[in-house]
Amino acid sequence: MSVELIIIDLDGTLLRSDSTVGKRTIDAIGKAKGQSVAVSFATGRMVSASKKYAKMLNINLPMVALNGTLVKGIDGAKPIFHRPIAESIFKKLLPELARSEATITIVLGDSSFGWNIDENIRSKLSSWIVGIQDIEPEQSPAEPTIAMVAGDEKPVRQTYEKIVKLGIDDIHFFLFPSIRYYPMWYMEIRSSGTDKGAGVEALQKYLGIAPENTLVIGDYVNDLPMFEKASVCATVSNAHQNIIDIADYVSPLSCDQDGVGEIIEKFVLEK
Repeated sequence: MSVELIIIDLDGTLLRSDSTVGKRTIDAIGKAKGQSVAVSFATGRMVSASKKYAKMLNINLPMVALNGTLVKGIDGAKPIFHRPIAESIFKKLLPELARSEATITIVLGDSSFGWNIDENIRSKLSSWIVGIQDIEPEQSPAEPTIAMVAGDEKPVRQTYEKIVKLGIDDIHFFLFPSIRYYPMWYMEIRSSGTDKGAGVEALQKYLGIAPENTLVIGDYVNDLPMFEKASVCATVSNAHQNIIDIADYVSPLSCDQDGVGEIIEKFVLEK
């Protein structure tokens, strides 16, 4: 396999625990780009929350953002892919989100809004969702890209259970505990059919690069869909067990030890 495209998850994969990128990884990405290999990100973050890493690594391609609901560059150009929650669907969700005792954030493209937000939660969300504007629920965008519920497990789970009871088929739920800020929990709501796999596929089509020439690197269960869109799926040693179980290659190094750099060396630079 000749690697023409590398897609890298950010948190827990490219980024160290202190949100920095190690020199070995920076050097490996630079050398891969020097061999005309395309490099981009696939992340749960907003584009603006990933911008500094794209600039640091001189990555100018569109990135897969917000867990695959948006594929967009940092240059402000029109997205190459965007699948928001339909207005008719969001109207059904909004009353339960408005009544929730958890923190609610609504993201539309690269803008964010919310309610029930204290400064502690705002700070914890800021690595993913930046610039949150405080609004009343009725001021929410009609067709948001994603909706995020955050806070203690009980109110998040209660909101999840109430929305599940609505029986809406055209949305996707992702309920999970925070790794960095446990015991915080999150629930992400997206349009059905959106995930990192859909986003990676849209980027591949835009670039004209086939899955068999793609290397993906991720660490958590939201990365599983993009593992289906590549010839080689690799992970770092600190990854979730579900990822380790199916990865083609598990680096002996963690994200804190430049595992991504080691993977790129092995599958791109040593070929």
